[in-house]
Amino acid sequence: MYYPREVIDEVRMGNDIVDVIGSYVNLKRSGSSYVGLCPFHKEKTPSFHVNRDNQFYYCFGCGAKGNVYSFLMQHQNYSFQDAVKYLAERINYTLPEASYSPDYEYKKQLKQKLYDIHNSAAKFYYEKLNSPEGSNAVRYLDQRQIKKSARITFGLGYAPIATSALYERLLSEGYDEEIILQSGLVTRRNDGSVKDKFFNRLMFPIINVYGNIIGFGGRVIGQGEPKYLNSPETEIFNKSKNLYSLNFARLSKKKELILVEGYMDVISVYQAGFHNVVAALGTAFNENHAKTLKAYADSVILLFDSDAAGVKAVLRAIPVLNNAGIKVKVLQVTDAKDPDEYIKKFGSTAFGKLLERSKSQYTFRIECMAKDYDLSKSDEKIAYTNEIAKILSTIDNAIEADVYIKDAAAITGISQEAIRSVISSINGETVAVTKPPVVHNKTAGTNKGTDDARKGLISIMVGNPAICGMLRNILNPEEFVDEFYITMVKAIYELVDAGKPVIAANIVGYYETVEDQQRATELFVLQMTYNNTEDLQKAVSDQLIKVKGAYIDKKIEAAMATANTAEVAELVRDKRNINNLNIRF
Repeated sequence: MYYPREVIDEVRMGNDIVDVIGSYVNLKRSGSSYVGLCPFHKEKTPSFHVNRDNQFYYCFGCGAKGNVYSFLMQHQNYSFQDAVKYLAERINYTLPEASYSPDYEYKKQLKQKLYDIHNSAAKFYYEKLNSPEGSNAVRYLDQRQIKKSARITFGLGYAPIATSALYERLLSEGYDEEIILQSGLVTRRNDGSVKDKFFNRLMFPIINVYGNIIGFGGRVIGQGEPKYLNSPETEIFNKSKNLYSLNFARLSKKKELILVEGYMDVISVYQAGFHNVVAALGTAFNENHAKTLKAYADSVILLFDSDAAGVKAVLRAIPVLNNAGIKVKVLQVTDAKDPDEYIKKFGSTAFGKLLERSKSQYTFRIECMAKDYDLSKSDEKIAYTNEIAKILSTIDNAIEADVYIKDAAAITGISQEAIRSVISSINGETVAVTKPPVVHNKTAGTNKGTDDARKGLISIMVGNPAICGMLRNILNPEEFVDEFYITMVKAIYELVDAGKPVIAANIVGYYETVEDQQRATELFVLQMTYNNTEDLQKAVSDQLIKVKGAYIDKKIEAAMATANTAEVAELVRDKRNINNLNIRF
């Protein structure tokens, strides 16, 4: 679904970014900007700037940036479409009927039918839980001390023993058999008959952040395998990108989330008063989960079982979260096998205090590793300390590293200076291996130079509409190769043709994801300046040659792959000719 470009621009221009952000952040005028404490990271000295002239914001502390749409998407977790609707309502702007891509209408209708089927299924399961058929499931919930309020909040239900009960209900409600099969809630047997995916199971609806039921998890009641069963992948459900209870955790507004292992742990922690809790959906925690969490949290407490499998799962999740830029802490419950049992034994107050004692990921990893060494033996103590040094070498913050180096020295009895020396050595080796000098890696240098040239040309076009008009006659957007830059250049050309100002707010509106909006804004923050026209001409010529050269190189590579020697020869001539470009203005 999308709105015409002019609509998006009109809505944005009708909402002054200072006024919108000022309703969430206390801003004070400072020169040409408005400044306040950044809402995206903790700080005591304001580094968050809002520019009214160019209608964008930028934080010099954490790098958050974008236009008014970006802010709402980052701060309020809105989708792009929701941000447009919110801002339109704010200024009493009547949005036109949204347009659709060719296959959007079909997918939209399919998804809506699947949502409707899942809602019907949830009602069916809920009815069965509260009927005589669900007595065993109710007894199980009573034993687990799951309150009735929590059962309602999470929409718990029961899939009856009859293997086609849901299927028959859905047919009676008028759903087409083929659509029912696409929901994943029923399957077709080899003999052509249909059976329910879930039967004799306690049912946990899986709800996305927009409040739609997209799948189910089911726990078998009594004996049976598997103990837990999840919905299959469908048009609306991807277990590798969704997290159980994220719809509630999002509303907690807390930037630290608790990641537990399963449905029951989530519900137990939630009903104890800690609503910022989520769980993966029957699959190992992966980078897609981490990206999803990153949209809602700055840090995560890993709270898995204390057994070997739980420790292994934590150690797997830590680097995934690190790569996503999420701060990681680890909590292992004591005197209980899992958080659910701990809360039942000691209560929610004790659990809250336990959360406050969560360990840093570094302490956890160091302690886990100690179990593999006999520190009474010198050679094993040395080996252990070397392994600690490898872990600590990954810490970017010098103060944080200093704390753990002192701890490591206390644990091993080896001096801080020795440990620091090993860390320095490790970091030196890492630089040598992963960041070789440019002279030894011409490809890497060329790629970076090309990217810098693209940024430089765009920066010049943004600040010089006349030069932009000249360049469009000799430089096509496609020659920027990268889709991000292609969109940027197309936007600049369109704005210049329409006589509109080439400012950050207008450009950012061409991107729908927060990540791309931030990248676009950064090009306006880091504007390049030149001492005179001669320097500017040389910069344009040099950068133009690099950008066009990289584009031709890509075409040569494609032609060589198909053994098209004639095309290769022609492209080589083209590349030779671009070196003669000499821009004058």
